[in-house]
Amino acid sequence: MSVSRPLWLYILLLGAITALPPLSIDMGLPAIADISHALGVSLAFASQTLSVFIFGFVLGPLLFGPLSDRIGRRPILLAGLVVFTIAGIACTFAQDINLLLSARFLQGCAAGAAATLPIAIVRDQFEGVQARKLQSHLALVNNLAPLIAPLLGSAILVVGNWRWIYAALAVCGVILWLRAQTSFDETATRKSSNAAASLLTSYLSVLKSRRFLVSTLIMAFNFAGMFAYIAASPLVFMNNLGMTSAGFAVLFALTAMGTIAGSWVNGRLIHAGFAEHRVLGGALLASLLISLGLVVESQLAIYPIYILTALVVMSNLCTGIVMPNATHSALEDLSITAGAGAALLRATQMLGGACASLLAGAFYDGQTSHAMAGVMLACAVLGALTFLIGHRSVKPHPVGEQAG
Repeated sequence: MSVSRPLWLYILLLGAITALPPLSIDMGLPAIADISHALGVSLAFASQTLSVFIFGFVLGPLLFGPLSDRIGRRPILLAGLVVFTIAGIACTFAQDINLLLSARFLQGCAAGAAATLPIAIVRDQFEGVQARKLQSHLALVNNLAPLIAPLLGSAILVVGNWRWIYAALAVCGVILWLRAQTSFDETATRKSSNAAASLLTSYLSVLKSRRFLVSTLIMAFNFAGMFAYIAASPLVFMNNLGMTSAGFAVLFALTAMGTIAGSWVNGRLIHAGFAEHRVLGGALLASLLISLGLVVESQLAIYPIYILTALVVMSNLCTGIVMPNATHSALEDLSITAGAGAALLRATQMLGGACASLLAGAFYDGQTSHAMAGVMLACAVLGALTFLIGHRSVKPHPVGEQAG
């Protein structure tokens, strides 16, 4: 997949593809009540449109990531975008909840397959510091999705109904397919020689890399902490603190800017020559301290909106630094199995997020942010411990080697 466009446009397109999952998740959040009313089901049942999408997202990469190592990134990417579009159309015209849930599951599988591949594509073409920079730029574009998606979904509901949201996602799929069709060639030049090899064989090969295991766990715990906030934030800010839905959408966008700022800061740190393991360690330590601050704040509840918002923004900033560095580190030792590695990386990340969101919801007491803060702190502790223990067994790449 040679670069046939300016590099910034190439990364923008890859970033837009990786943003399909957060767009598909966050754009639909404001429409849950409308879906419930239109299809005659409970709010809890309607909210399963999110759950089935996430399950599909976990499954899709696991199946098609290793396949991209054998037949190439381009056909899997293009096919994923086609299926994503078809699923979006099916969601748009669904007349009952079962059809909608089935289409959302298919949409999640397709989004997972397509959105995972840009990570492997960058690994195919770039190494060292340049790869770290491009993963950071990719994360920067990807992090824009949670910022604009709830606002975009709310805006669509002003002029239309919930079906328009899924129609908009289908249009996004068409546009991205057209751009990918004309902009991308194949990048997986060293494909797996054994086309009949099983998925298990591919994943066992990936799991032999200790660097991959450590970095993937760090990424999963860090993402889980952020997802605990995403899942619990409507309860904390709207139910506990009395914010309106419009006010919450603005505040959610504000806190999402933290991840964008983190990606930008990470780019500056890379440019300044900071080693990857030092950047990761510093960000994980900061995340731990901030999460501890969230727990203290939840106990004291002094000026909660202002302090809580500031702490969440800083926590998301740390996530914006951790994610691209952990991604690059996880795939650094992989070559012909980069697709399988990227698939495991994203699947583990989403599973961690799903578990954290379930815990934050299960322990919510209806009055405080204790559950959200507690889960975020637990994730930060686990991420820091993984780094400390894993750092002893994973030798950092020399600076010269990182420079590629």
